[in-house]
Amino acid sequence: MDTCYRCGGDVMAIGSLISAVRTSFRPQDTKFLTLETGDVMTKAMMCRSCGVIEIIGDVNKLKRLTSEPDANTAKFVAPATGD
Repeated sequence: MDTCYRCGGDVMAIGSLISAVRTSFRPQDTKFLTLETGDVMTKAMMCRSCGVIEIIGDVNKLKRLTSEPDANTAKFVAPATGD
C-alpha cells in the first residue's frame, strides 16, 4: 500500500487531475518521430489525511518518446544523403 510522503498517512484516494481535458505531461526532449502522441498520461493520488496530491506519469511511454530510434523508427530520422 502507498503511503503519503508528507505525513506518512496510509489512506490514499486514486484519481486524475481534470481541467477542460485530462492532464498530461509532454517531455521537452523528445528525440524521434513516433506514431503516437507526445503526451504522457498522468494519474494522481491524494492523501486523505493531509491533502497532498502526488502526480504519477507513464514511464514506459516516456522511455519510448525519449529513447534513441529503433529499427521501426530509424528510417524517419536518418540524415538525408546527397545523391
